Amino acid sequence: MRSLSAVPVLIRLLARLLCLSAALAWLTPALAQSKQYLTLNQALAVASDAPLFPDGAAARAQALPDDWAQSRPGYSGAVWYRLGFDAAPQAPGQPLGLYIDRACSNYQLVLNGIKLKSIGAMQDPISDHCYAAQLVELPSGLLKAQGNVLDLHLAGYARQRVNAVQRGGGLSAVELGPLDELTQRTHRTNLWRQGLPALLSAVMLSLALFAGARALISHRERHLGYLAGMALLTALLSLRFFVGEVPLPRDQLEWLLASLVPPLVLCVVQFLLRQVGWEHRALNMALALQCLLVPVSLWWAGALHHHTLAGAWYLVLTAQVLAAMAFHLWLAWRNQRKEFWLMAGILGLAGLLLVLEVLTQHRLVAGPVGLAAVAMPLCMLMIGLRLVVLQAHGRNQAELDRSVMEQRLRDTVTEIERNYAQLAETKVEQVTERERKRIAADLHDDLGAKLLTIVHTSESDRISTLAREALEEMRLSVRGLTGKPVQLLDALGDWRAEVVSRLSQANIVAEWKSPPEDIVHTLPARAYVQTTRIFRESVSNIIKHSGATHCTISCAVLGTDFQVMIQDNGHGISMELDGRLDRGHGMASMKSRAKQMHGQCLVESGPGWGTVIRLTIPL
Repeated sequence: MRSLSAVPVLIRLLARLLCLSAALAWLTPALAQSKQYLTLNQALAVASDAPLFPDGAAARAQALPDDWAQSRPGYSGAVWYRLGFDAAPQAPGQPLGLYIDRACSNYQLVLNGIKLKSIGAMQDPISDHCYAAQLVELPSGLLKAQGNVLDLHLAGYARQRVNAVQRGGGLSAVELGPLDELTQRTHRTNLWRQGLPALLSAVMLSLALFAGARALISHRERHLGYLAGMALLTALLSLRFFVGEVPLPRDQLEWLLASLVPPLVLCVVQFLLRQVGWEHRALNMALALQCLLVPVSLWWAGALHHHTLAGAWYLVLTAQVLAAMAFHLWLAWRNQRKEFWLMAGILGLAGLLLVLEVLTQHRLVAGPVGLAAVAMPLCMLMIGLRLVVLQAHGRNQAELDRSVMEQRLRDTVTEIERNYAQLAETKVEQVTERERKRIAADLHDDLGAKLLTIVHTSESDRISTLAREALEEMRLSVRGLTGKPVQLLDALGDWRAEVVSRLSQANIVAEWKSPPEDIVHTLPARAYVQTTRIFRESVSNIIKHSGATHCTISCAVLGTDFQVMIQDNGHGISMELDGRLDRGHGMASMKSRAKQMHGQCLVESGPGWGTVIRLTIPL
């Protein structure tokens, strides 16, 4: 998240860099003029294709800088300039240099009859070196103390044959000074005019790849395809600032550069409108038709009228871009208030640059050379960075949403598993309950009927008694299988009646202690049956094995537990059992039954002091 928060800072830094660059572009000439250089601003000029300055031709005085659009309207070809100067004394090891801020387009330089430097061909097609500042070292052996003659042969095109006024023929003033200082100045100037455009072109290509990939991957981000087109076309148009040698005739090259502008405008307009969710079919068709109409009209107008018609088209295209910017900001203010201020700053700056460029092309203001080549890609780069920020935030939000959905899915799966387990448990309970009812019905209908028949038909009292006991046990079992919960008070009444009756029949005094009658607890039917059998087994053991004459049964409810203590005064359990009080099957059965009810049954006994049975059952 720290990297994401740094991106807006980077955008503001780029904006400040843009403003600083514009200021430097205006201030650099003024700072250069403050240096103590020898400026040559007067020359003799003659239009000629001769390999040397034509001494016999009628030359005229020409002030520098010389703009061919004013001094030679409509002229394309070559012009000789002759400049004279006296060399100032040089310090040892400090050669002189010759600085030319603008020589458009190709030139040859001759000093005192010796050719020093040549750039490009002097005949059509003439390559484009209009944006590069030129530096020539003046050999000290060729310089004279006085009367040095500098001939400069310049080849260029008339303004009518090129798109931009910066590529029309012309020559700036020539400056002489220390070579090392002029070298630094040349590097700074060419960094601004060519180095930064080259760097930004590479960045634009990267932005085009990123935006194009996003447009292909995501259907919701198809409008980024227009951003990719903007970046790619901007990179192609920026090539003219640092690529001078192009294997095309100049007329075709200018036509090709002008033909790239309508697709660029289409991408700009469509991107601005699609980003705020607006689209119009008629506008789409008009912009596409314009991309065909502009090249056809420029081709039909021909080279001599290229600049005039291209300038008119540039006005129309600039108006379209400005209208799209205003409409974008209006919709952003209404629907996307958070994005408005950033886009207002970027688009406002871009709009001012467009207006400045149009005014510069019509010679209404003298804008700095190369400002549009640096400023416009920087504006586009800020838009691209903003989209990267939005993409990163959207990706983080998508990750967060996915995490939330995964957690919800896990919770849902857990709930489904829990419900399934409960359903399965309920199903098992239902099946078990049905099976219990079936077994109880079988016992009651079959075994119960037979035992009842034995009770009523047997002639032996013992057999009738055993059958009656078996019938009671069977009914108790059936009740445990199918019976309803029993009130604890009712269960205590049943147990008291049975226990006291059996002990009395065995001549054992029974003392029953019951809890208060305000208890409201209930026992499940199965717990009632298991507890009844524990009582019966305990009473049976007392009658058969204890030899007791007195027995105390105490019942109590402590918290959520039901506690029973059965104590007799018999002779206890013999040590012959080797300390194991549960060796008998009856005691083990009682403990097992208590464990099934999640309770416990403890037996305490010793020779001579009777036996104590403690039963604890959770309610």
